[in-house]
Amino acid sequence: MKTYLQFILFFLLILTPLALSAQSQSGSGRVSGTLLEAGTSKPIGFANVVLLSAPDSSLVTGATTDIEGVFILERIPAGRYVLRASMVGYPTKYVSGISVTPEKPQVALGNITMSASATQLGEVEVVAQQQIVDYELDKRVVNVSQDLNAQSGTVAEVMQNLPSVDVDIDGNVNMRGSSNVTILIDGKRSALSEIPLDQIPANMIESIELITNPSSKYNPEGTSGIINLVLKKEKKPGFNGSASITAGTYDNYNTALNLNYRYNKWSLNGGYDFRQRTRPGTQRNNTTNYYLNDAGQIDSTSYRLQEGERNSTDISHNFRLGADYYLTPKHTLSASALYRFGQDEGSNDIFYRFLDEDRMLQSTSTRNTNEVEDERALDLTLGYRQTFDRKGQELTADVIYNANADDEVALFEERRTGIETLTEIQETLVDDENYEFVTKVDYVHPFSENSRLESGFRTSFERLDEDSRFFNMNSETGAMEYNVDQSNHFVYDQHVYSLYTNYSNKFKSITYQVGVRAEQTLTKSDQRTSNEVFNNNYFSLFPTLFITNDFNEDNKVQFSYSRRINRPRSRFLNPFVDRSDRYNLYFGNPNLNPEFVNSLELGYLRYWGQASFNATMFYRHTTDEIERFRMPTTIAVNGVEEPGTQTTFINLSDNTSYGFEFGANYPITTWWRLNASWSGFRTELSTTQGDTELSSAQFSWNSKLNSNMTVWKDLDIQLSGFYRAPRNDIQGQMEEMFSADLGMKKDILKKNGTVSLRISDLFNTRQFNFLSYGPEFRSEIENRRQSRIIYLGFTYRLNSDDNNRNRRRNQDGQEGGGDEDDF
Repeated sequence: MKTYLQFILFFLLILTPLALSAQSQSGSGRVSGTLLEAGTSKPIGFANVVLLSAPDSSLVTGATTDIEGVFILERIPAGRYVLRASMVGYPTKYVSGISVTPEKPQVALGNITMSASATQLGEVEVVAQQQIVDYELDKRVVNVSQDLNAQSGTVAEVMQNLPSVDVDIDGNVNMRGSSNVTILIDGKRSALSEIPLDQIPANMIESIELITNPSSKYNPEGTSGIINLVLKKEKKPGFNGSASITAGTYDNYNTALNLNYRYNKWSLNGGYDFRQRTRPGTQRNNTTNYYLNDAGQIDSTSYRLQEGERNSTDISHNFRLGADYYLTPKHTLSASALYRFGQDEGSNDIFYRFLDEDRMLQSTSTRNTNEVEDERALDLTLGYRQTFDRKGQELTADVIYNANADDEVALFEERRTGIETLTEIQETLVDDENYEFVTKVDYVHPFSENSRLESGFRTSFERLDEDSRFFNMNSETGAMEYNVDQSNHFVYDQHVYSLYTNYSNKFKSITYQVGVRAEQTLTKSDQRTSNEVFNNNYFSLFPTLFITNDFNEDNKVQFSYSRRINRPRSRFLNPFVDRSDRYNLYFGNPNLNPEFVNSLELGYLRYWGQASFNATMFYRHTTDEIERFRMPTTIAVNGVEEPGTQTTFINLSDNTSYGFEFGANYPITTWWRLNASWSGFRTELSTTQGDTELSSAQFSWNSKLNSNMTVWKDLDIQLSGFYRAPRNDIQGQMEEMFSADLGMKKDILKKNGTVSLRISDLFNTRQFNFLSYGPEFRSEIENRRQSRIIYLGFTYRLNSDDNNRNRRRNQDGQEGGGDEDDF
């Protein structure tokens, strides 16, 4: 906490001089005009008018037209500008060639006409509507503001609609059959990146970018690609915001407040989110234990049947604050802070039945677990951006600090029945502190309109510190006694130093980009309890190549190649044993090596008006892939050894994956739009463990469908569903899964308010079932959490001119995630 306070103080010291200087820098120019409707000459009142710097399109100032359509922009420095006007039902209007000089500081633009674009269909007014999923050659973009799941759900629920992506029961992401995905927030690693996605409210997010084959400009972490979460940042001038509240069955609640203020050289944004998530669930695990003779053949068997009930209540508070200050039209300072705290309370009650070879009941036991975890997270970012007279020339620099701290207390109580009843009580105390400090600089130098060079460097230091203490109750004294053999203090340090460069150019219709990234990594795993230290230092090169052929604006193809890395995270490395389920133990492996992947893609994109089609063929070869590995073990229970399993992580020898993806947006009518995707891939795994060679190969696929309808004025209905076919791993199979969601929203209060209703997992089919096997065991596992939940919500927008319905992507010349590169 002392470290947090130090950084907050540092943050305030940075912002204070900026605030004091805000009043000292202004211009004396003035731009005025009147907005009129084309054909009728009616004034267009309450429209947004902003003035952009012509060299770099940065915002200078803005205003709202009065009831007569008149606007006046004042205190404008000398320079060249472009005026942008926007209003519900009208295409955005641009006026270029505006010049403010000391000799002519006042510019009167006169009448500016805008043509109405809305059309009337019966009783339904239809305006240009943004896609939920936009397909581009190098990425897919989910526009969260158009997804009704975002009204009340989590990022994990929204990502169920994302092509190529699966989310498991704990909110972990899987892309094209691989769990090695890098999560970024506004293009950067963040404390939020380390939180399961089912704990992040979707109403914080503007869009989600899926980048399956990034260039060398990006941090090469994540072998299957990058998922970038773009936070909401309103860009309209003046004061505006929104507030929402949602209630769901099973005690699920969330509220959100987002405020933005943009005036002159300042742009401020802030927000608060509260979330309470309650998830009851059940688990079944039927395990067959095989006892082998000296020849390795099955001699006898026994059975362990277990049923569990669990419940968790997660409460979190998120505070966000950001500021941009435009020193001059070419120099911008930015700062942002995010603070999150919360508490998770959970219980897990497991009932065991032990059967002999003839399936006769021998004994039973119960194991009750109660956990309380206090969480804190902090993000601080300082940024600088400079543009130049040459179009596209830019220099950016960032300093980033993020930290997570968790304090967990878990109490285990086990009762075994048999000849006599035995009771055992255990406790774990875990203090987990992680932090990362990053500095980076990026420079772009254009040689011509189509040729440019990019280069930059990045340094990062990351520390993961987890102190886990294990206690057993002395049955005679009733005191908790420290167990030194099962306790562990693990510290992991990682330094990464990176340099990269990219060169791009265009020849006729072909654009190419070639790049390389060099990284030196220094790691240290410190087992402080046992005084064991593991060092792993390595140098890596990451080349990339992109070739794009634009046959025309509606017909494009791209080939890409990249090499990437996945460095093992704390949960993969920490050897502390999780004993929540006494007969199924989990722990990390500090000897893991990073995995490397070579990835190739060939993509095709085609537009037919409002319809689009995307097809991708991909191949990925991974060495030293990190996978879970389950092994038989013996568990000591009151001096008696019994069969169980232990799960850790290993480096596989090889992993090859290849397949196809197809995606389409299709407007059936002006009020009904479909978005669909299909992904099929074959995965081949192999490894050697001791004298045993293991391999697995299977074709798997998944499909997703979204149907969006405006069936009545201002009433939207969304029906979405997905199917995931069975999928193999090195020791078993994940069973198939199907789920569907239904959402509705209705604009009220002159479109300033929205009422939403959503039902998640409409048919109550979402469950996570696994089959796991080895020479000495076979387990059939079924996991279910309460997923069919009814949500009712209300959102109110303050000073909002529309519902974002008529804003087509890139309409204002701004794309995606702003700081879209973490390098």
